[in-house]
Amino acid sequence: MLQFIPDNRISAILRAMNVVLVVCAMGAIALFVLVIGWPLTSQEQWLVQMGTRIVLGLFVVQEIVRLIIHPNLREHLRKRRLETALAVVVLFESVFSHKFDNWLMHWIPDAKPGTLALFVLGFSQLTLIGLLGLRGLRRIPQIAARNLTPGGALLLSFAALIVAGTLLLKMPRATPAGISWADALFTATSSVCVTGMAVLDTAGDFTWHGQFVILGLVQVGGLGIMTLTYFFAHFLTGGVSFRNRIALQDLLSEESLDQIGTVLGIIVGFTFSFELAGVAAIYFSAEGMTAMPQDERLFFAVFHSVTSFCNAGFSTMPGGLADGALRGNTWFLVTVMLLVTAGGIGFPVVKNFWQVAVAVVRRRLGLRVAAPPRLTTNSRVVLVTSLCLTFGGAALVFLTEFAFNNGDSAGVPSWLAALFHSVTARSAGFNISDTRLWAPATVVIVMFLMFIGGSPASTAGGIKTSTLAVAVLALRRVLLGRPEIEAFGRRVSDDTANRALAVVLLAVAFFAVVLVTLSVMHPELSTAELAFEVIGATSTAGLSRGVAPLLGAGGKCVLVLAMFVGRIGVLMVLMSFMPRQPHKGYRFPEGGIVIT
Repeated sequence: MLQFIPDNRISAILRAMNVVLVVCAMGAIALFVLVIGWPLTSQEQWLVQMGTRIVLGLFVVQEIVRLIIHPNLREHLRKRRLETALAVVVLFESVFSHKFDNWLMHWIPDAKPGTLALFVLGFSQLTLIGLLGLRGLRRIPQIAARNLTPGGALLLSFAALIVAGTLLLKMPRATPAGISWADALFTATSSVCVTGMAVLDTAGDFTWHGQFVILGLVQVGGLGIMTLTYFFAHFLTGGVSFRNRIALQDLLSEESLDQIGTVLGIIVGFTFSFELAGVAAIYFSAEGMTAMPQDERLFFAVFHSVTSFCNAGFSTMPGGLADGALRGNTWFLVTVMLLVTAGGIGFPVVKNFWQVAVAVVRRRLGLRVAAPPRLTTNSRVVLVTSLCLTFGGAALVFLTEFAFNNGDSAGVPSWLAALFHSVTARSAGFNISDTRLWAPATVVIVMFLMFIGGSPASTAGGIKTSTLAVAVLALRRVLLGRPEIEAFGRRVSDDTANRALAVVLLAVAFFAVVLVTLSVMHPELSTAELAFEVIGATSTAGLSRGVAPLLGAGGKCVLVLAMFVGRIGVLMVLMSFMPRQPHKGYRFPEGGIVIT
């Protein structure tokens, strides 16, 4: 710190540096949108590159000024570690960019000069935008207000992301010939809500830039924008406030506030680890697709790994996963199924598995384990229910589609095709055969699987496996006359049963409202076909029988609302707007109601 600078002058300098940060953020956003949104000439690309260097240079200068005037170097580096790291990367790139370019050209002769510099600049630009966005988010009073519920924060986050995605998809570079606002909104909502339902051909109606935008929306929507925000806020910007930790605790269904950081690390680490493994597996499984260049094959692998894990259902192939180029590719289908299952199992189960695995390893190494964790009741319920739905659904689809009907198995064994559709129907929305040719019984089974969906706190939608399990256990209690709901030697509270009942009833009611609305708006379409489409939207499963593209702008907006509410959850949406009633200090006399 410069000792001769008075405190009031330091405050003025910091205010000026904050203004510079705002300018940097606005400049980075403008340049980023310009690059991904509009085609640029070589001269314009050079100007954008110079503008990016100026913005990053201003950012580095203000960070150096902050470092000089701060009284405690260690505290400054701790609070602004990401900003400092970004400044170091930018300086390093400025000084050694030519040497790295020569090194890259030596190992990759096909690489264009300046490729590494452009990559570093683009990465720095995105990091700067995300960093300043997080800083701004944490300072917005409305976000930290007491009257904003966790569900309301999640709702606003998804709505903001959908709006941003719609604007990005409307830009000239996202599509070859432009799209309507309704189609852009529908595609952005389907991406953010990881539905995968499409009114346009992802392969033909979107450019590589448009597909990249869809990929980014799917990734952020799959993890949940609030989860990503709190992850970076916790690990990169000095943690989150106690009030926000409570909000995140509710969103992640986590019992202990002390475990929030651990849960966030497990969520993001598990997600990216599985997606990277999926990229490698899909890349090598697509080796036989000789017509696809290596760079396109890499993007194909990344796109399908992310959309599979996030249970989104988008594909860059003209015919989706039913495309002829993928016909008979067993290894690819197995990889997709594993990614869908991993993404839909639920992060609380993943965390429980991680704790058990760590305890087992520590015990094998002879290390001390105070209280070895075991599989929780939630994990057991989720696993058993998921296995029953997966293999039970596969058996029923095999009977209805292949044993009693001449169904299309897409060049793989019929049992594998049945298993694939049973797995992906519960939220992923991938299909390897034409859904319009399925047997009526198969359609009903798939609709039931879509309605159930995946597990809580996962990338999947639907009413969730645990909700179905609790409802079945409550029915068993009634039929057997048991006093309490029991599962794996544990008692399930009445509050949990009431919540499960509310979720089921609200989901059915919301499905009925959307179906009736679309039936009124489009009386020319079959009610059965509309019902399949509505189930796919409200459960965010995304399977379609080709009805969505036939809807008008109003019908598409109805499905947009269905996907949005289905992703957040009908119960959470209602609870976000309905104030809690205070507990009464008395109880009414009990009245009898006849139930037959």
